[in-house]
Amino acid sequence: MPRISDDILLTHLEVALAVAPEHTLVRLNADDPRAQRSARVDLARHLVERMRGLTIEGDSHGGPSAQPCLFPGDLSPIG
Repeated sequence: MPRISDDILLTHLEVALAVAPEHTLVRLNADDPRAQRSARVDLARHLVERMRGLTIEGDSHGGPSAQPCLFPGDLSPIG
């Protein structure tokens, strides 16, 4: 499978964020942590929908059964 160039991925993510629902982006800065989390989930779903059909490949460090990582340089825990 062909690998997506960084420029194409960057452009695709930029467009996806630009057309994300405004109410979702506003809720990212909400005072309520539950509203923030809900907005992050909504934004993640939006990005997943926009990225359907793109081929994301990781490096072959983990062998054929390893799960590819979309962000290989950042494997630290979230939060």
